[in-house]
Amino acid sequence: MGKVILAVSAHPDDIEFHCGGTMSKLKDKGYEIHYAIATNGENGFKIEHKSRAARVKVRHKEQLKAAKLLGVREVFFLNYRDCHLPKNDELRLKLVSIIKKVRPDVIFSFDPANKSFESINLNHRDHRVIAEAVFDAVFAARNRYFSAGESHAVSRFWFYGPDKPNHYESITDHISKKIELIEAHRSQFDKKETMEKWVKEHLSKYTRKYKFSEKFRVVDIKKPFVNT
Repeated sequence: MGKVILAVSAHPDDIEFHCGGTMSKLKDKGYEIHYAIATNGENGFKIEHKSRAARVKVRHKEQLKAAKLLGVREVFFLNYRDCHLPKNDELRLKLVSIIKKVRPDVIFSFDPANKSFESINLNHRDHRVIAEAVFDAVFAARNRYFSAGESHAVSRFWFYGPDKPNHYESITDHISKKIELIEAHRSQFDKKETMEKWVKEHLSKYTRKYKFSEKFRVVDIKKPFVNT
């Protein structure tokens, strides 16, 4: 696959929790990585109470810290309210604009096909909305008439949070980096030791093939048929 990645999430920390090890692995292989964060994540706050404005500031700061630790080229904050991500053309157009600017070969995002509703965290409304918005934006970005700017065709999706994964990526050599990236989101956990144990025992144990892994549904985007 190509060397430019756009990772899209609903909230600050989604990327680090779901695919931080894979991001670290690909960065080490020379990939250029960009982030797009849809909401400010201000309602997900596990430390002392702060005003909404203060919580937004903290979560932005944490996301930027994690991005810097990874070596992300640019972070796009869309600044929607947490738990109020709208399913509309405005969101899709913002994503199309980012895709046309970054011109990624690969996009990481929540899996729009996961409608199992087995987890109130994984199947969070914002996660479902951003998953479908990203999918729709990739179609729109390759259409030259949909919006201003040169069209761009993404080659592959790496959907995280799938209920039917078709790929397990070994992160055994990158588990420490994943934990370091998650640790940047200090507002999301009470104790580092508890977080680290949870990440190792529950968030990176998807196959017996690898000591630590992350799961995806990888989809190659087929080129549209052109009748010549």
